[in-house]
Parts: sequence; C-alpha cells; structure tokens
Amino acid sequence: MTRIIRCPSCATVYSVDTAQIQAAHGWLRCGKCQEVFNGTGLDVPVSPVLLAPASDSLAAHAIDPALAQPVNRVALDDFLLREDRSDPVSKLDPDVSADLLAFSEALATFKPQLPTHEPTAPLPDKTGPVPTPLFQYVTAAALALLLLGQIFFFQRHAMAALWPNSRPVLESLCLPLDCQLKPWMNLKALEMEGTSFAQSGQSFVLNWSLRNTGPMTVTTPSFELTLLDEFNNPVVRRIFLPDEVQAPATLLPGQVWKGSLTVRVDPSLVFSHYRLLNFYP
Repeated sequence: MTRIIRCPSCATVYSVDTAQIQAAHGWLRCGKCQEVFNGTGLDVPVSPVLLAPASDSLAAHAIDPALAQPVNRVALDDFLLREDRSDPVSKLDPDVSADLLAFSEALATFKPQLPTHEPTAPLPDKTGPVPTPLFQYVTAAALALLLLGQIFFFQRHAMAALWPNSRPVLESLCLPLDCQLKPWMNLKALEMEGTSFAQSGQSFVLNWSLRNTGPMTVTTPSFELTLLDEFNNPVVRRIFLPDEVQAPATLLPGQVWKGSLTVRVDPSLVFSHYRLLNFYP
C-alpha cells in the first residue's frame, strides 16, 4: 500500500510504501532539504495520475508541488531517522533568537499583582439575637427537671420498692401532683410454693403458701380459683381480692405468706380438680 507524504519543511510530496514507513518507525528524511520528520499524519490528497508507483519497495518518488511531476527515487536509508542534535534556537536569526530569549525570561519572572479588596462591613443579622450562654443553661436545666419529673411520675412505684427509705420523700412529692404511691407489682417475683383444696364437711378449705423471691417489696396479688372437670374444662371460676383473704398489703423480699380460706361449693357441681392462680387486677 502506498501513502502520500509531504515534507513539512519544503513541502515536497513523496509516494512512500507503507512497509518503508513501518521499517523506519514513521521517521523520514526529505531527499530535497534533508529535513528529518515524522511522517505519521502527514498524508496529503494527490491525484493518482501525478504519482508513479515505485518498482522497488525500498524506494519512493519525490513530487514537486509546483510541477506535480515525479522526481528521482530516493533510497530508503535517506528516510531513516538520525537523531538531530542541532540547537533549534541556533537556526534562527541571532537578533530574533535574542529577542525570543529575552521575552521568555521576562515571561518566566512575571508575577501579576492581584487586586486588593478592602474589608467590607458585615451585613446586619436579621435572624434575631443570639441566645446568651445563661439562657442556654437555664433551658437545659428546665429540660433536665422536666425529664426527672417524668421519670418520677411513671417510675415512682419502682423507686419506692427499690429504695424503701425514700418512700416518705416520694409521698411528699406526690401531694402537689395528686398522685398515689403504690407498692411495686411484679408477678415474676411471686412463687406459689404449695396449695391444697380439701373437703371439710359441707365446705372445702383452700390453703396456699406464696413467697416473694425478688429483691424488692411487691404488692400482694389477688387469687383466681377455678374448678375443673375430668377433661380440664372449667366448671366454675371465682376471684378473691386481697381484702377477702385477709392478705397483707405487701410482701417483703423473701417473705412467705401462708393463708387459708373456707369455700362453699354448690353440691350439684361436679368437678375433678382445681387450679389456683395469682394475678394483679
């Protein structure tokens, strides 16, 4: 394949085989002005009638752009790149070179002066006055007191159970709030250690033993007695509040409450066994 290359120095046009360009890695030497240049991208459109194909793949024809006639072939060695160690500045006119060097020096040392701006007065703040630190402290203190009040109101029963000595103080705090201080309710701390439901004459006697296994004083619960048939279906159910069974108001940590109650059962009721549960209404 043949490429049309123009010398960038004297504008001489050559018809060069692609293999020659590849062998020279793109670097060529003009056979007319001896200028060394890279032929990559220097292809020019030339009418095919003005070019004579080379018979030897290692030669090319030079074409004068004025006459557009082929010239003598140039050997491939004339196109190969030889390093040009000449000073490009020395090729220029001495006066021109001196002017260029002086301009380059001046350009390198040039430091433009940036315009200075005088500080402007700050714009007035339209968002309102900034809160003073004292106001922030007062606000934080008020929020803290509000939080403590909420904790006291909702957890007062647990606080009284956890710290029994604080009960008088908590009761005095409840007076202006019109709230009551009740013992702590914790069913998980209550363990039923034993029960019995035995007939005695025309009635039955219910016995129980209830222990507070928790670390805090808890409210005494209510009882639910259920009589069941042989298929575990409830026949009758009865609720006993603490006042009905003469229960203490509270159970201290580790305290055991043993009690009994006489229960009258309708003789027409047929039941097989019973179930006793404790709960808070």
